[in-house]
Amino acid sequence: MTALAEAPTFHALEQRLALIACGENSRPGKTQACDVHRGKGPTMLRITSTGAVDALAAAICGSGHKHNRACAPCTDKAVKMIRVYNGETV
Repeated sequence: MTALAEAPTFHALEQRLALIACGENSRPGKTQACDVHRGKGPTMLRITSTGAVDALAAAICGSGHKHNRACAPCTDKAVKMIRVYNGETV
């Protein structure tokens, strides 16, 4: 009998989303989000579950930008997070 692959746990998904928000490609071999992004994990997971790209991008980016819009890199991260949440291959 073979073991079935388990779906990612809730905590693992939260940590994966936090890593994307933190900038998983910001340095080679990065495997964990910083404390700030890990702390935002539950909120980002909740927003990600709604599919609201603009709200998620704003949560990642903060509010220090002109016109109260998130920057393009944070918007790209939000799109990626929603795709990961939906189980899409990224």
